[in-house]
Amino acid sequence: MDGCVGRSEELKYLEGVYEKVPVACAICGRRHLGKTTLLRAFCADKPHVYLTGVPGLKSDNIEEMCRNISRFAGRDVHFEDIMDLFPALKSLCGKRRVVVIIDRYSDLVYNFPEFNSYLRTFMNRELPGTKMMLMVCDNDSSIFGRFYYTLDLKPMTYLECKGFHPDYTPLEHLTAYSIVGGTPAYQRLFVGKPEEVIRDQFFDHMSVYSLEAEGLVAAETEVSSACVKVLSAMASGAQNVRDIADRADISASYCSKMLEDMEHKGLVQKEVSSGMSRRAVYTIGSNIIRFFYEVVYRYTHHVEFESPTDSFELARDDIDAYVERGFKSVCMDYVTHTYEYSFIGKLRKKDDTSDSIIDFVASVNANDVRRIMTARCRLHGAPFSRKDLDELMDRSRKIEGSNKMFVMFSGAGFDSDLTDYAKGSVNVLLLSLDDIYRG
Repeated sequence: MDGCVGRSEELKYLEGVYEKVPVACAICGRRHLGKTTLLRAFCADKPHVYLTGVPGLKSDNIEEMCRNISRFAGRDVHFEDIMDLFPALKSLCGKRRVVVIIDRYSDLVYNFPEFNSYLRTFMNRELPGTKMMLMVCDNDSSIFGRFYYTLDLKPMTYLECKGFHPDYTPLEHLTAYSIVGGTPAYQRLFVGKPEEVIRDQFFDHMSVYSLEAEGLVAAETEVSSACVKVLSAMASGAQNVRDIADRADISASYCSKMLEDMEHKGLVQKEVSSGMSRRAVYTIGSNIIRFFYEVVYRYTHHVEFESPTDSFELARDDIDAYVERGFKSVCMDYVTHTYEYSFIGKLRKKDDTSDSIIDFVASVNANDVRRIMTARCRLHGAPFSRKDLDELMDRSRKIEGSNKMFVMFSGAGFDSDLTDYAKGSVNVLLLSLDDIYRG
């Protein structure tokens, strides 16, 4: 699928900034989140100059800039000093409203360390006399310094990702999102039936997604071997610093530093939870990395030696269990998308394990009334019954707060007794997979 999928709010934000020219705006976001695609969509109906840093020589950067400026000008433009960039742009743009994009800013600064101060001087002294919208883009916002207008691009939601696969069923949407998440580049590559994509693009030795998952870890961390140990420990069930350090066979202090760095890079996330546990609990933050380490990595020897089909069939139960866990995450996303909320998280015991009945707890505003929501989720298996609801209600008594509502999310359906009971209760809500993906 070509073009920009979703991102309507981001485009609306940029259009609002555009109305304020002359203006500078920073755009940041991790790799493959669609920064360039977003910029292309935004500039489609506007005069624009696209400049990008390149990781090669200084001369490579100058040549690339001259080539792109010449294309905009319709004539040859040449300069040999980076300090001549903005004078050239000012001369060409004049009093026209023009969007000037500087992409891969860190590559530019790596070759020209003085460019940061040069950019600031231009923004403070010369930009106000133009009609430029100056857009500076990179993976890491820390390299920019402070910008008044900043767009921090995040992964797309599960509902936004529907746009990549208009012919998918809700279950197919869920499978794709659970495995590659809200990263547009990965969603675009997810072409065909999910089962075939998983088999061919994860369980082949040189498959695209597996190479990408391994490459992400190597690119984002200074000590990739230690990072692999930490991710493997987390994939096997370790969630707090002590348990992760023990399984990875590294010191707790070093593990804590690793987790902090990995959290900053988006590889792991610190979980918000409710219950008796008060220790920090970590989960793998990237869906594609989580799937690789929780499922594919366990079958490495099969992937390298056996056929993709054999490896896939061997891992089928683990894949189903993984998507079941993904369903619970999407159910939480549904709540945050549908309700105003002040808290949402898993219910955990003293040993950090999740509650076996309540999948998550939330404090939400439902019809202008503050309510405590307890939820139970099931993708596969038997339909939910009154017995399942009774277990949820009974376990919810241990949770502080009144005015509780009980929500059951199911991909397997609900039996007739439960459905009839829910129709007569304002405190029980039954939601199917179709309901969740209806948006």
